[in-house]
Amino acid sequence: MCGIAGTIGFADLAVINAMTAALRHRGPDDGGTRVDPGGAFAFGHRRLAIIDLSPAGHQPMSWADGRFWITYNGEIYNYLELRGELEARGCSFRTRTDTEVLLAAYATWGEDCLHRLRGMFAFAIADTARRRVFLARDRFGVKPLLYAETHGGLFFASELRSFTAAGQVPTEIDRDAVWHYLSFGSVPLPRTIFRQVRSLLPGHALSVGFDAHTVRTWRWWDIATAAQAHADSVARLDFPAAAEALRERLDEATRYHLVADVPVGAFLSGGVDSAAMVALMRRHVSATIRTFTVAFAGQHQNLSEAEPAARTARALGTQHQEVTVDDADAATSFDALLDALDQPSLDGANTWFVSRAAAASVKVALTGLGGDELFAGYPHFRRHQLAARLRSACCSVPTLLTPLRRLPDRCRHNLMLPALDERERLGTLRCLMALREKRRALTPDFLASVTPDPPEALLNPDAPGLDTIARLSQAELEGYMARTLLRDGDVMSMAHGLETRPILLDHELAAFAFALPSAYKLRHGRGKAIFQAALAGLLPDEIAQRPKRGFELPLLRWLSGPLLERADAALSSAAAQTLFQPRFLAESRARLRAPQPRDVRLWPYVVLSAWLQRQRLSL
Repeated sequence: MCGIAGTIGFADLAVINAMTAALRHRGPDDGGTRVDPGGAFAFGHRRLAIIDLSPAGHQPMSWADGRFWITYNGEIYNYLELRGELEARGCSFRTRTDTEVLLAAYATWGEDCLHRLRGMFAFAIADTARRRVFLARDRFGVKPLLYAETHGGLFFASELRSFTAAGQVPTEIDRDAVWHYLSFGSVPLPRTIFRQVRSLLPGHALSVGFDAHTVRTWRWWDIATAAQAHADSVARLDFPAAAEALRERLDEATRYHLVADVPVGAFLSGGVDSAAMVALMRRHVSATIRTFTVAFAGQHQNLSEAEPAARTARALGTQHQEVTVDDADAATSFDALLDALDQPSLDGANTWFVSRAAAASVKVALTGLGGDELFAGYPHFRRHQLAARLRSACCSVPTLLTPLRRLPDRCRHNLMLPALDERERLGTLRCLMALREKRRALTPDFLASVTPDPPEALLNPDAPGLDTIARLSQAELEGYMARTLLRDGDVMSMAHGLETRPILLDHELAAFAFALPSAYKLRHGRGKAIFQAALAGLLPDEIAQRPKRGFELPLLRWLSGPLLERADAALSSAAAQTLFQPRFLAESRARLRAPQPRDVRLWPYVVLSAWLQRQRLSL
């Protein structure tokens, strides 16, 4: 796990040094740069040493007498298998790193090497003979890769702060991105909060010539296509056989994710996903596993998962640490949280706090992200399935559904769903503020300056043959998971030099899980049925059958308490006044003093305004 930066078609030592220095928190163990003698490219790297801790792992790294150069962030879990295959083809290695294996794989197989990689990664490889740079991002987007095309060349980096440090890329705010942020609490990919900077989409690659004029991007992996390879075998599995096959893949994915030359711990919540992950780890780790949980003190204890997590830790015999966050921590950490975010988001605070504690004793922490998205764990899987069935039943009398479209926005996620077609329904996912509300809340000048697509237009094209549950799973993995959970999880953990690994997003495991019949996931009205069946005997029944409870931070209580002054200042800032109508701002400040339990929008809107204020950026 590291931080990478680079320029193509432009090479300046001072610029690449500044871009790389801005990423020091991602790689406190080592740093380096490579400036092409001909001025065609410059690469920067900050290293967090995980595999082969020796100086031999220094990057940027070269191969084939300097023909290829790489800057790489991530882990290739099957690198030892690939190394053996490459050695059989005559490759000779100088280090024990996965970096060198990745270089050799590209030199041997070219762009097709991507399909052989099992892991999380974002990298750039320069081929000085072909005078091209190849950039690629892992299948789910666990590792970030941002880029900007400018008149001076193409710039890329792990985080936005590198572009700011470079001083070569305009930091103009993308107003269309802000429009979407108001809906989702994060900026949808491939946009970023900066108009000229884009995110390379998960499962995508980019090729650019040394002149930086010929840029080509393409998709090299998607879960729906990958799942088709399992379609025939899955069709022959009844429920018990499918659970057994899933258990085998869960075990295999866990074994791969433990590859490291440093201590590996785990984030442990009160839910089943992280408990299963730790139980699977025990099968492959002889030492005591260190686990970490966020807890809340005082009046916020009712939101804490500390007690169920502690019971799980005792049952699994882990060395457990509760990371208690009180009001004083929230107040003193707010600026650091904003800085770590890199761009505004409603998520990430919990990861920031637990990573700060975990980084003191481990360099790698496994997480349980992905279970709800892959196995229909969220309640809205049931709601969308019911809506689809009602729409189908009423299709012969469409006038029955027409009145539902006229319901108030607060009903949009429930009663209105049957009146929407599939893409419209998916466009309501995670929506904080519907179109009519935004038009009432935003200033006329801001509204006149945006030309955004509707939420459903942000979805990838329909994959043929997917039912409602599978399509919703795909939308969640490519939407909320990629733009919010993974992006924020990366920057918030790397703010403390900690690598996080989501076991359930192992691509072999995920493709198999995606291919399983939806009836195996949402069964008898309960989600994650096949996942829980696969865990039979691995967890005590009390843990395995524990009902789902969404993790919740006391964000509204913090805003109305220790952060009230900061929130007031944010909503009175020039950015907030440019964006929101005076009446909306007045109502928001009033709600800060009397927050409603489900008023989830206050936090992301305060974060947006405070982030712009702290970065000295305006709309």
